[in-house]
Amino acid sequence: MSTDAPITGHYVSIDGTRTFYDACGEGTPVVCVHTAGADSREYQYLLPLLAQRGYRGLALDLPGHSRSYPVGWEPHRTINQHAEFVHRFAQEVCVGSKPVMIGCSIGGCIAFDLAANHSEDFLAIVPMEGLAWGSPILPFPAELERPAWSTAWKPFLEYAAVESLGKPMLADPEKVKELWWQHQNAHQAGNGDIQGWASHDVRDQLGDVRCPVLIIKGADDFWVPEPLIRLSAELIGEQAEVRILPDIGHYPMFEDPAGLAELVDAFVSSRTGAAAAG
Repeated sequence: MSTDAPITGHYVSIDGTRTFYDACGEGTPVVCVHTAGADSREYQYLLPLLAQRGYRGLALDLPGHSRSYPVGWEPHRTINQHAEFVHRFAQEVCVGSKPVMIGCSIGGCIAFDLAANHSEDFLAIVPMEGLAWGSPILPFPAELERPAWSTAWKPFLEYAAVESLGKPMLADPEKVKELWWQHQNAHQAGNGDIQGWASHDVRDQLGDVRCPVLIIKGADDFWVPEPLIRLSAELIGEQAEVRILPDIGHYPMFEDPAGLAELVDAFVSSRTGAAAAG
């Protein structure tokens, strides 16, 4: 399959909620989860590259984000809520096969939560720019939930996204603008994501992870310090492997999709023998 394999949009009902996802290719499924306040578009370059390597790339919009409706008309406010939703999505869409799970930023934290609670249901898990526990944020984001109290929240989310790109990508104004557009999202959904980031902690639940875990960090990403990445890996033990990517910031799937596809394919193939090159 070529790298221009078509990405098709789909809807599925999860928890009674109309949920959108992009799909590309055939083969071992790879479920991709986006960053705070964003959506599946962050993976539009990676999905065809995964398809070329014999995978079925799937990227969903988390509840309340972009084309997916919120569950019960309320935003998720914990990483565990997001993680349980992603687990049910994987069971519904990947019937008959264990998927690989990739997540970035809050998606990386969701990946750690899935490793802690559902690792037996995944072929491999790949947290990118995430940790086993959250960073304290002052003031706590819930205090800024009402737009009238925090008119700067939307610019903050956009600024936080753009400024955390790697140095080479920051020099490309078109790519900077593309990422900015991907974060033009709902205040409530993005605030709930950051509340989840600030409060999650699965450090005590990572001692029995049953699938390989590849933990990825961009060297230019200032949000997630490398020592905390390595501490998160130590909690998992022998199942975990850490890769630090030079010249990459907070968005490996957006900044270097070809390098990420190669890295994930090599890891999954070597650790599970399940993936097939296209």
